Amino acid sequence: MPKSSRNGDNWNLEALTMMTEDTNEVPVLYDWIELSDLMLMLHLTRNTLKEWCIEGELKCCRIKKKIYFLRQDIERFMYSHYQTYKP
Repeated sequence: MPKSSRNGDNWNLEALTMMTEDTNEVPVLYDWIELSDLMLMLHLTRNTLKEWCIEGELKCCRIKKKIYFLRQDIERFMYSHYQTYKP
């Protein structure tokens, strides 16, 4: 589980019950990844992720001062931008 779902933050239930576009299922807590965790996982900077959100490439949700991403949205973004590397 990501750090953000373990530390007992006060969750904004309205944001957590937001419906995903593709299904009628409500995302559960472990489907959310906090910005700092995503930065570490993908070796990206805060500015890169912010830029992708502003451009509409990646969706995010702000709860108080923290920014969260849905795991499904991250996977969809990565698959749509997948390229093989040839040295």
